[in-house]
Amino acid sequence: MLSATLTYRVRLQLAVTLAFAVLTACQGESVDALSSDSTVTATASETSPRFVSITAGRQFSCAIDDKAQAWCWGSNRFGQLGLGDTLDRFVPTALQHSEPFVRVIAGDSHSCAVDSLAALHCWGDNRDFALGDTATRVRARPGTVAVSRVQQVALGALFTCVTDPADRPFCWGSDLHGENADGDVDPGPHASPRAIVGGHRFTTLVAGRGHACGLTESGAAWCWGDGGALGDGGVTDRREPVEVVGGHVFTDITAGESVTCALKSDGSAWCWGIAFEGQLGQGSVPSPNRFVPVPVTGGVQFKALAAGHHRVCGLDVEGAAWCWGSNYNGGLGDNSSVSQPAPVRVAGDNRYVAIAAGDYHTCALDAEGAAWCWGENSDARGGGALGDGTVRSRPSPTRVASPLAVVR
Repeated sequence: MLSATLTYRVRLQLAVTLAFAVLTACQGESVDALSSDSTVTATASETSPRFVSITAGRQFSCAIDDKAQAWCWGSNRFGQLGLGDTLDRFVPTALQHSEPFVRVIAGDSHSCAVDSLAALHCWGDNRDFALGDTATRVRARPGTVAVSRVQQVALGALFTCVTDPADRPFCWGSDLHGENADGDVDPGPHASPRAIVGGHRFTTLVAGRGHACGLTESGAAWCWGDGGALGDGGVTDRREPVEVVGGHVFTDITAGESVTCALKSDGSAWCWGIAFEGQLGQGSVPSPNRFVPVPVTGGVQFKALAAGHHRVCGLDVEGAAWCWGSNYNGGLGDNSSVSQPAPVRVAGDNRYVAIAAGDYHTCALDAEGAAWCWGENSDARGGGALGDGTVRSRPSPTRVASPLAVVR
């Protein structure tokens, strides 16, 4: 339950967010129109941005529209929305950036984007130098990171990894569990990019809270960092990449809190790590931890996966969404509160083209570019991750509101 102080803060920030949206929509209409007994509701409309990609962090979400404009909403305690302040936003709010952004990636409490020139920009929580410098603890607007042109970008809790145009990986930030994969036994954070040892080339790069993984061009998976979700058969932290055992050939991979999942060309999903609430998809609760890849039960053919906190979601080949694991505050989207150890269909008839999982919420894009989110909408860090103009958690998909469509 929200404390009285947090409830007041949430209501104040919601009022500020909606007031700005009303002023924009009315194009100069007097603010007196919002009388004390007015009811303000944010809705989606034809003015909504047409999103082409979406990402989800801890209690916040970001997306890129078809005009290369970045939008973010939700918790903003560390400036992770990139809006120049630390106020939460409850509907999508546009970032100010001079170069067009082609991708945005959310971590636990920091964000990064790649512009049209392949330069990297990061903002938010810099406690362990995840933004690539030591200048400030919090950066509330995008700042350019001193790295060469980047290809892949992956954000963990307090670290960042990228690949260069030759697919060579580099990491920086927290190195408590070996997240930088440079072989250094010093657990202190690093502010500058560190080359991952081993001479690997990764065409796909992902990060969980304290571990990261990469796929080679041949489909081999390598992981490093916090032990248990590395797929090497053990629970030991690794300060350099270790190959996921079993000789598997994967086409895609995702990493969450304590689990890693990957896809094969036949659409089968495979997971490994800590079971907790059924997020390995083994069909039984309690289910044993698995430190090597095991197939997800149910026979669903997936085309995309996204792992969050004790929960994994995916899209099947027809675009329907499925989730399994923890159903805290509706995170599975099946209109219930029951955790599931096997994939369950997300409520509704929507077909999606992209999906992203945050800690306890999930967002997806439909073919028209509309964003839909479900799960937790507020916690002690703030609220608004679902972008529907409220702080109410949703057990089934709710459409993200337009930043201009605020009606009284």
